[in-house]
Amino acid sequence: MLDKNKVYVSQIGVLLLLIMSGTKILIFPALIAKQVGHDSWLVMVLSFVYDLVCLTFVLWAVKLNKQNLAFTDILHKTIGVVGSKVVLVIFFVLFVSRLISLLHSCYRMFAVTFDVNTNWVVFIIPLSLVSYFAAQRGFNSIARVGQLLVVIIVFSVLALVAFPLFQVNFSELLPIGEAGIDKIMEQSVTHSFWFSDYIFIYFLMDTIKVKKKIFSPVLCCFLLGAAISVVTNMVFVLLYGSLSPEAELAMIKIGLFSVSETTSGRWDWLTLSVWIISVVLKVVIFFFCANKCIEKLFGLHLSNTNGFVWLGITATLIVPLFVSVEEVLPTFIKWTIIPFALVQYLLPLLMPWWTKISNELSLSKKGAGI
Repeated sequence: MLDKNKVYVSQIGVLLLLIMSGTKILIFPALIAKQVGHDSWLVMVLSFVYDLVCLTFVLWAVKLNKQNLAFTDILHKTIGVVGSKVVLVIFFVLFVSRLISLLHSCYRMFAVTFDVNTNWVVFIIPLSLVSYFAAQRGFNSIARVGQLLVVIIVFSVLALVAFPLFQVNFSELLPIGEAGIDKIMEQSVTHSFWFSDYIFIYFLMDTIKVKKKIFSPVLCCFLLGAAISVVTNMVFVLLYGSLSPEAELAMIKIGLFSVSETTSGRWDWLTLSVWIISVVLKVVIFFFCANKCIEKLFGLHLSNTNGFVWLGITATLIVPLFVSVEEVLPTFIKWTIIPFALVQYLLPLLMPWWTKISNELSLSKKGAGI
């Protein structure tokens, strides 16, 4: 029977391209502008350099995974059961916190742009259900949706960013590096929480169909996604200058310079509505990975559609009902930066080595008939 979670390398690249925007071109530009001003785009460039290196190592590990071992199998064979559970707990917390941040940003965007005010629970339940039924169809179906919509989504983002270019003041980017290289590097580290979108690949290692080309399709998509994110950040800074730190929800603020009233309404709302599909895809993928973490943590042999697990993950997303995300998130990131960095930036560097060891152990056991 065909595994419904099987995906091609090219599909991984397309999904990575689509989900790279998310919060990085929604709330991140204003957030980082508060720290380094008009050099915020340099922080993003440096962070993407880190991601590029780590992504290359992850793809190297995928290439070395000749025995199609699952991510958890590789961890068990190298750092043991306890070590692997610690890694999975960190990943679960990372995915859930990223989901809360992403959903909260979308909640605010709908309230500001479309004047839609609703209860937080009512807002997240439909997205949770979409994630549930998407996973029920298998990750391959999620990847196919990405392939189907990638052109129109990328075009929408480019259209939204391109028109304001005629109204920008390029001098707002000068002098380049005014914040200082030390502070730029520091901010790229302290804001690493918003990056490393490639981590979902770990949970697909045993289902990726590897062909001759593995690096070029994914890395090309990554570079395109990085370029779009950086250009969007630059346009935002060019439009708002010293007011950038106060202009939250960058995509909406950029859209104000793309307003075109027609008999059918504002077209920038259409482009934003199309772009938001990529955010929904990111929510679905992170739900999928959080589900995998729970499954492996408790040694469960579940399908992707276990309702109780999905309900439990959804229950963790009600946090914004009790605390202010804007106030708590910075402190949370500060306290979790080290454990998150371990799985975001140290683990990828170790994965090729661990994957090679695990595959050799698996092959030797097969040869010995164990």
